[in-house]
Amino acid sequence: MSAYDRFAASLRRAGRQMSLKRRVGTSTTVFVEATVYGKARFYQPTELIGLVKQGDRRIRISQADIAAAAWPGPPKVADILDGGTVQGAEALYEGETLVGFVVWVRG
Repeated sequence: MSAYDRFAASLRRAGRQMSLKRRVGTSTTVFVEATVYGKARFYQPTELIGLVKQGDRRIRISQADIAAAAWPGPPKVADILDGGTVQGAEALYEGETLVGFVVWVRG
């Protein structure tokens, strides 16, 4: 099993299904939507630095789910993940392989 598959499998075991949405154009009601597995946790008090606020979450999602849904690229600011607004995303690699993302979500 590849790193890519191992990361996706671990999120399916320990995480839950979440909705990832991106607005289409300037519409407030039309979205591209994908179901991904993710594992969320709140930021710890020692991590509340810079723009990170109490109540923000750190959600790990897999690239395998994004690719399977034909999602248009990595998560980006203003996307909606698990009901919250994406503030930023960092790629997760195992060696040279992109396995997923750590997404900073508010709300």
